[in-house]
Amino acid sequence: MEASLAITATAVGVICHVLFFNRGEHHLHGMQYVLSFGTAVVALSCAPFVIGEKAPFTSSQVLSAAACYIGGIFLSLLVYRQWLHPLNKFPGPSAAKLTSLWFSTQLGKGDAHTKVLELHEKYGDFVRIGSSDLSIVHPDGVTAVYGTASGCDLGAWYDLSVPMLSLQSTRDKNLHRQYRRIWSDAFSDNAVRGYEERTKSYRARLISHLSQSVSQEQPVDMTLWFNFYTFDVMGDLAFGRSFDMLATSQQHWAISILHAGLRAFSIHAPVWFFRFFMAIPGLGGDFQRYVSFCCDTLDKRIKTKVDTPDIMSTLLKPWEGAPMPKRGLKLLQGDSRLLIVAGSDTTGATLTHALYELVKHPEHIEKIRNELAPFMTDGQVDFQKIQSLPHLNCVIDETLRLHPPVPTALPRRTPSEGITVGEVHVPGDMTVWCSQYAIGRTESLYEQANSFIPERWSSRPEMVADKRVFAPFSHGTDPIFTSYPLNISQN
Repeated sequence: MEASLAITATAVGVICHVLFFNRGEHHLHGMQYVLSFGTAVVALSCAPFVIGEKAPFTSSQVLSAAACYIGGIFLSLLVYRQWLHPLNKFPGPSAAKLTSLWFSTQLGKGDAHTKVLELHEKYGDFVRIGSSDLSIVHPDGVTAVYGTASGCDLGAWYDLSVPMLSLQSTRDKNLHRQYRRIWSDAFSDNAVRGYEERTKSYRARLISHLSQSVSQEQPVDMTLWFNFYTFDVMGDLAFGRSFDMLATSQQHWAISILHAGLRAFSIHAPVWFFRFFMAIPGLGGDFQRYVSFCCDTLDKRIKTKVDTPDIMSTLLKPWEGAPMPKRGLKLLQGDSRLLIVAGSDTTGATLTHALYELVKHPEHIEKIRNELAPFMTDGQVDFQKIQSLPHLNCVIDETLRLHPPVPTALPRRTPSEGITVGEVHVPGDMTVWCSQYAIGRTESLYEQANSFIPERWSSRPEMVADKRVFAPFSHGTDPIFTSYPLNISQN
């Protein structure tokens, strides 16, 4: 009886994996599965105590069957990933075949990008980095994965905050296409020119603080102050009010929570891992506080009429004079978080790294000053006049090559028929990404890849093997913010 029960339970586990868990996506339902299974096991285990001797099974039999069932699932899972998985032809660490958590266990503090580079240096252009995850630095990879003609769509990672959505995270292509038109208007050339006027006061505050620190011979944490600047600017542009970090010289509490959350995500665990633990009461408290702050800030902006249009003015236009549908409000709430992160953190990182490289290579400072000199008006710079300055743009591009704002992963899911990268077929329904940090430091793609040489983008084009691989803000339909961070960086 015991042996047959164990065999049956194990077989049921194998069948469940083959016919259910190994098909489709399940990352949104991890907690429900655990609770349902746990409830069933507890209820059945208690049944003999309630029913008495008439019970057809004992509590120990229930627990044994449950253990064998789970064992059957994992046995089938391990056999499939080790010997039958479509990615088995790709090289990579052996442990990465078995679980996507392997990569997380190899990381220190925010060093995923350097680890990916090390793996590519060891294994080549294609590296299996998780059970169904493939990292690509092949020169055709960026276009195949992110290009407008790519059949890839957003991966499971973008369901992290479901049911909360944003333009960036929605996996509904029709909704994305429809909503992106509105966003395009918010970042048109005319709109960006208007936004530039609003940045001047914040730029003046930043420069004033730096000047004061220099006069007093005090060191300045430029990473911190660039973050103060970019978050204040985006707060104003998105919601008509800043976070007052430049004025108070302190980081806003909501931004502190945001940065703590970004550090947690730097372990690159699978999305099911984060969703499971965030569903445990008490563990997601700070995240909910941040979400509530964004929703409250959006609600105040909706109720406020502004004289000078901001980004939200454009996003609210479709619902002018009409009640806002629930789905529209959910999207705007998601977009409020997107605006704060995508418009601020990436720009702050670009400014910090640009300054770092210029301090290391001061000869480029003089070149930029000479380029800017004819366009300076009372100490101010007009973006429209300087956006095509050659050496300034070369410095920015070289900074983005060596220090991309999103260095590791913008995951995509391959279509069911798969994709072809060069002469290599990548199977369907796999998670793929092209690490811009690893690509930017690959010698076969960039001559002297680890050196800061802005001239590779102008007078020395032979140092760039294939310009298609340079995509620090991705390709395709997602990089809405590309022009805006560069606008701030150039100023």
